[in-house]
Amino acid sequence: MDYIKKIVKKIFQYEASLILKKYKPKIIAITGSVGKTMTREAVYLVLSKKFFVRKNEKSFTVELGIPLTIIGCPVGTMSPIQLVKNIFLGLKLLVYKNVYPDWLVLEIDGDKPGDLSFVNSFLSVDILIMTAIGEVPSHVESFYDVDKFFLEKKFIVDSVKREGTIIYNADDLQVSNLLQDVVLKKISCGVGSESLIQGSDFKVLYSSDKTTSIPTGMSFEIISDHNTSPITIFGSVGIHNEYACLLATALGLEFGINFKEICSSLNKYKNLPGRMSLISGLKDTIIIDDSYNASPIAMSEALFVFGRLTSTKKKIAVLGDMFELGKYSSDEHRKIAILLKDTVSNVICVGLRMRKLGEELLSLGFKESCIISVDSSEEAGKELQKILEVGDMVLVKGSQTMRMEKVVEEVMRHPEDKEKLLVRQEKEWLER
Repeated sequence: MDYIKKIVKKIFQYEASLILKKYKPKIIAITGSVGKTMTREAVYLVLSKKFFVRKNEKSFTVELGIPLTIIGCPVGTMSPIQLVKNIFLGLKLLVYKNVYPDWLVLEIDGDKPGDLSFVNSFLSVDILIMTAIGEVPSHVESFYDVDKFFLEKKFIVDSVKREGTIIYNADDLQVSNLLQDVVLKKISCGVGSESLIQGSDFKVLYSSDKTTSIPTGMSFEIISDHNTSPITIFGSVGIHNEYACLLATALGLEFGINFKEICSSLNKYKNLPGRMSLISGLKDTIIIDDSYNASPIAMSEALFVFGRLTSTKKKIAVLGDMFELGKYSSDEHRKIAILLKDTVSNVICVGLRMRKLGEELLSLGFKESCIISVDSSEEAGKELQKILEVGDMVLVKGSQTMRMEKVVEEVMRHPEDKEKLLVRQEKEWLER
């Protein structure tokens, strides 16, 4: 069966390469360790009103996801019937003249050696967008160490055409270093920096009810060439939203779209489930659901925001293991403790790796009675129920393997809305 899958992938790749030659769409590639999907959504929001654009709809592996997006397959499952349908869809594009997108927006995640070298051999990128990477990136375990990870990232930089453009998060030191000697056109984006596209420090918005302190969203300003515009986002808090909008603004300006038009589009930006989403919980609590995934930089950003939020009651952090960190795992889990020590009342550590966090918290003087260690998200949900009180604020985060959305489901006020509000509610995930 694995042999058949390899053959089918090769067919998809061959079809996709021929489709690119026939229709010659422009390519926007988005890569990095965090914030890729939200950047993809913001980019699509800005461009789709002016151009015929196609984006990845789901995160597949590079060797499968890119060809399927190029072909335009609505479903990427490996069922025999769907595979045949997808192959014939590609053939149809090659045999007949069809209307095809002007631009393809491709989210590219190099999670193992060879992924980005494959991209380099397959694609000529017109515009590369680089989100944050962090000191210890996600998936670093597959590369053994950070240096080899960054060598792999150079493949995607090398895939950019000579006349192409790189738009990047200038606040991330690793990204800036990676691009330091690149001679292509570069557009920097950052918060409170000297970047070409700047963002202000975001403000958290709260409900107008003076008896409570419930966050409802965030606002910030985008500044470009003496132009300034406010952006308001409801239902989520976090710097990932702002970076996505800054990178999309830079891209829109590169396309010649008016600054006001860009910001008007971005004011319709909506967060995706599991990315610092604000969800009503039982007992009039508020849940910050960041259960989509976790890496050291994403964990730090989430905890920084959680520390900024105003709460009249307890703050509880429910944190699951961060996977694929290899030899850096123990240290990275311990580092979280300093961000929690003075900002939360209780911590629930979920998984074997997060036990290192519990140990470090104890060494820093955190109350032992306020630390709970469990093995699974199901156990974490039950333990959270026991300590949850009226008005508490809860942050839930962990790698996707930990299935931390189950914690949110356990304490959300309206579990009947879980398919709309939570990540990984598809049948294939629920059956795992």
